[in-house]
Amino acid sequence: MHRVDRFPRRRPGSRACGGVPSEGGVVGHPRRSSRPAAREREVPAAARQGKKKSRLKIRAAAQTAARPAARKTAAKPAAVKIAAGTDREPQAEASAARLKHPSPVVETVEIRPSGTVVSRRPVAKRPAILHVPHHPVLPLKPPAWMLEDCHVAPARAGDQSEILQLLAGLPTPPSRAEFHAAVDHPEHDSANRLVARLGGRIVGHVEIVPRDLMIGSAVVRGAVLDRVAVLPECRGAGHGQRLVRAAEDRIRQAGAAVAFSRTRIAPSFHELGWSVLGRDSATPGRPTDILARLLEAPQRAGEGVTMRQWRHVELPAILRIYKQNVSRFVGPIDRSENYCRWLVSRGAFDSIIVALVGQDRYELHESSARIVGYCIQAGNRVLEIMADPEFAGLEREILGRVCAEAIENDRQEIVYESSAADPLHEAVAGGASLVQGGDRMIVAKVFRPLDLLSAQAPAVAARVVAADIKETVELGLDAPSFRGSIIIDAKEPREATVHPGRVGRSYLRLSDDELGRLLLGQCDPVEAVAAGRMEPSTQMAQKLAGQLFPRTPLWCPMWDDLPA
Repeated sequence: MHRVDRFPRRRPGSRACGGVPSEGGVVGHPRRSSRPAAREREVPAAARQGKKKSRLKIRAAAQTAARPAARKTAAKPAAVKIAAGTDREPQAEASAARLKHPSPVVETVEIRPSGTVVSRRPVAKRPAILHVPHHPVLPLKPPAWMLEDCHVAPARAGDQSEILQLLAGLPTPPSRAEFHAAVDHPEHDSANRLVARLGGRIVGHVEIVPRDLMIGSAVVRGAVLDRVAVLPECRGAGHGQRLVRAAEDRIRQAGAAVAFSRTRIAPSFHELGWSVLGRDSATPGRPTDILARLLEAPQRAGEGVTMRQWRHVELPAILRIYKQNVSRFVGPIDRSENYCRWLVSRGAFDSIIVALVGQDRYELHESSARIVGYCIQAGNRVLEIMADPEFAGLEREILGRVCAEAIENDRQEIVYESSAADPLHEAVAGGASLVQGGDRMIVAKVFRPLDLLSAQAPAVAARVVAADIKETVELGLDAPSFRGSIIIDAKEPREATVHPGRVGRSYLRLSDDELGRLLLGQCDPVEAVAAGRMEPSTQMAQKLAGQLFPRTPLWCPMWDDLPA
């Protein structure tokens, strides 16, 4: 059988391609002119040429119909020339015309037995198809076995490996050495480490650290909740709240008046009655930029100082400067000398820089040189900068020395951690926002309001004397957990006494968390009354609240909580 084509293909030797006809009147390649073609022998040559010309005319007419009406007259001669095959310039003109006036978008291409049909209709606009269906956000529902009540109890000696694996999910997980270093704390008690068990597996952990805390100039018995953690797959079932409630019971049994904690889930603590006090500020900055800003600012006037690395015999001097400054904050720890030696021995720092005046000699009692400031660093973190109150502005010079050493050690960034009210944050940030995404919040809960108010009574009496108030002052507090008043008598010496169960004529009605903020110096009575969190019985009660419990800077030193 020989291959028969209805329409002969255009070959390099054909007339349409510029070739010459072969013998017998059949258009084709000379090398294939001898190939049998029965169908082509039957069709006369004139008929084949006529069919060829008709196809070219139909194609040219289709191209002309797609153009604007204004160009129809100019397109007809080009179609005749294309059919004759005598000139190729009109093809270039037709191509340029198609570029200027593109044809409609091809919507469908159909293959039929009679031939190929191309539909050239403009595509209508259709709405976008959403491949991912939209579902409303539903609250996570843990499985039934996870909703069972977990058993909270003190950790056992064999639980250390499992607890370390659980704490590895924290943003700053402790190492094995850091975990065991906490056992050497002077007031460590194994019963203060609580774990939550579910089906024999530890799913949660919290550690209670008893501490003596400074509330202004008053020292109260308190505690710190540290490393509150729950397994990610077990969150949302209430195990963390059960852990915190068990820790609260333990704190009440220990006789603590107040407890503090650093956390990134402050709303969860607020649901349990904790007061959200403020932000645990940590401001990053480039040492070169910080040093440039410090040099441009006015320099301190007074006696010059010398800075160097500390010596271990200078620890009492560092403790002295610390105690000179902590009375103006709420939250620091009342550090003793034994406690400070434990802090140094566990190695939770890299260097301590001291600033001194006088002749620098190796002495035990600061006879020829006096230490007037210090700085504690851990890597690129500046944990504490303190100076003698007599040397106002010395903190800026110490920070400048820290930045100079960071530049020498090729450190591109330092992080300054201090109270949010510290003016050095602005020098580090350079006027930018001091709120950082990784900052944690400080929360607190008052367990014994009577003890906390009694410890603050001398400071409250001193504020009344400083305000030059001659008459007797009484302010009542009415909260769900406490009802009483504090009275400062007009007799000399001015002393403050606390009377539980009595509120008097001028009193404040407030919630427990607002009471905690007020006693801890983190409440603005005017703002609290405007927000509806506090209701004064008289205008005098609102005024006395601001005078007796003024706003006090919040600061919980990071050196005490830093892992070893």
